[in-house]
Amino acid sequence: MDDLTVARPPSLSPQDDNEQRRLLGLAVRELRKQADLTQEALAKAAHSSQGAISRLERGYVGSSAILEGVLAALAPAPEVVAELRRLNLANERGQEKHQKDLIEATTPWFGKVLELEPRATAILSWTGERVKGLLQAESYMVELFRGSDVDSIADAVTGRAARATRAFIENAECRYEFLISESAVDRLVRCETSTKYVAVDQLKHLVTLVDRNPNIGVRLVPYAKLLYVEPDFTIMEFAPPEAAFGYSDLLKSLVTTEPSSGLDLDHLRECWAKLSHSALGAGETRDALEKALRRCQESP
Repeated sequence: MDDLTVARPPSLSPQDDNEQRRLLGLAVRELRKQADLTQEALAKAAHSSQGAISRLERGYVGSSAILEGVLAALAPAPEVVAELRRLNLANERGQEKHQKDLIEATTPWFGKVLELEPRATAILSWTGERVKGLLQAESYMVELFRGSDVDSIADAVTGRAARATRAFIENAECRYEFLISESAVDRLVRCETSTKYVAVDQLKHLVTLVDRNPNIGVRLVPYAKLLYVEPDFTIMEFAPPEAAFGYSDLLKSLVTTEPSSGLDLDHLRECWAKLSHSALGAGETRDALEKALRRCQESP
């Protein structure tokens, strides 16, 4: 692996970021092939995901942490490391722009959440009547946005999908735990949407997400376990010394655990523990989702 030479272009300016990312991707692919590894094997060694490695090799904007994981796994020569990190400056600029664009495109009250998500080491999310934004299939997003006052459905879908990509691929080291009420799945299956395939797409999307991403957990909280459940909330954990952050985003407003807002983090942790204890296991949840999927596919 040490004999890899990364060609430096004659001159690169900030506007050549796409070319830098392309060269970075080619170099990473060559390193991987020299190590005789598949993308899946490299992803495992780099504590990443196959999707993240694929995006890196194809020259997409990605997190610097992905490249650092690759370098740690493959241990190329110091001069190669230095050159790849130089090329990766394009990714750092791209990440900053990507982050800025996402925040500017969202409603002002939700900007704080988008600002913090990329730094999270764990995200614990509970939703009672809906599927969390990060878990939504495109057809489900479209159906939701049709019923709201969104100016451009296409832009809203693009933004939400980009947020999910940023979370699950670019921050693949984060642990994501989602608790969803049985009510959300029941509503999805029973709701008269523009097409029955909305429910089919969403249920398949949930199962596929969990299958492909070992850092994502989805469990259902059944009706029979709790008579009352708390409103939707999310807890984000960060690397020390950054404090955890909790929020609830109901009725187009954000209530947080910041001192000025008043949501109690300890109370959220207690609520999470209660919901988690009441939730089905991963296998039981998968069975329930597949049963709901069969209901959708068998209905006329």
